[in-house]
Amino acid sequence: MKSALLPVLTFPVLILLALLLGACRGEMERGDPGLVLDVAISPTPPAVGPARLIITLEDTAGAPVEGAEIVVEGNMSHAGMVPVVDTAQAEGPGSYGISDFRFTMAGDWILTLRATLPDGRWVRAVRPTKVVGRVGGSP
Repeated sequence: MKSALLPVLTFPVLILLALLLGACRGEMERGDPGLVLDVAISPTPPAVGPARLIITLEDTAGAPVEGAEIVVEGNMSHAGMVPVVDTAQAEGPGSYGISDFRFTMAGDWILTLRATLPDGRWVRAVRPTKVVGRVGGSP
């Protein structure tokens, strides 16, 4: 009788463990709360092909933060697409840019930016982005 009851009890325990582990995952860590990372895209809305990313990095008081390495990864919201990854170049105090970020397909994209400072502090920002078809109407 004891061995017949084991499979009946094992399944609910496994389900409970799966639910608890899923709940622990939480939100993606953002990094240093004293840093603010933001991005603007030109043109707006972005179209398939090259776009300019204008990135700002400031502290919470609004002072520009210099010397960061900023990597941007663009992913489609669905699986199966190769991510687009590029590194921003410093353009001024707290200002960074990518002049030729290549959106490869129209649709919903997620841009994930990560800025890392020489002292090891870092911050991450995520920006959902809708990319339209090519300018001139061709998809």
